[in-house]
Amino acid sequence: MATGHRVTIRRYSARHARLIRLCRSRGCSLEDARELVQEAHLRLFAYQRSAKVRNADSLLRLMVINLSITHYHRELSRPFASESIDKLDRQGILIDPAPGPERTLVAEEQLDSVVSLVSAMSRRTCQIFIAQRGGYSYEDIAAAFAVKPRTVEKHVALATSTLTEMMPLSFAPSARLPRERKRADEYSF
Repeated sequence: MATGHRVTIRRYSARHARLIRLCRSRGCSLEDARELVQEAHLRLFAYQRSAKVRNADSLLRLMVINLSITHYHRELSRPFASESIDKLDRQGILIDPAPGPERTLVAEEQLDSVVSLVSAMSRRTCQIFIAQRGGYSYEDIAAAFAVKPRTVEKHVALATSTLTEMMPLSFAPSARLPRERKRADEYSF
């Protein structure tokens, strides 16, 4: 009985080695080939539970071929490709797009000054303006404050004009140019 067991193990090892070579010849790495052969064995055993298999070796070989094809197509459809670090650095991809600490500090200071300007307005105007900047429609805001949409428009216009007048020039210098000068610059050649 021990000799028959050894023959079965040798036969299984030879079949396993042939299947791995088959995967490797189809472009799979050794690790991927081992995983594909193991997956094929699992699928064969699951299939044998529900149906009678006439030639398990042929079915196993077919399963390995199909799994290797699927593996190949998955590798092709991966959204990234390996690139050298030098090439990515030249393209500027390795640079963090997040603002640096200086820009963050400036933005926080600007936000503080906007908050102080907004808090100088009436409470209702401030709330309506913030709701409008938060993405709510005039109708939604009007319903929430029990006013007409035209009143919401007036509050938003008041807040916008107050901020525009009181806002320092450091926020948007190009937006603070007089209207006549902008038109003259548009038509200059």
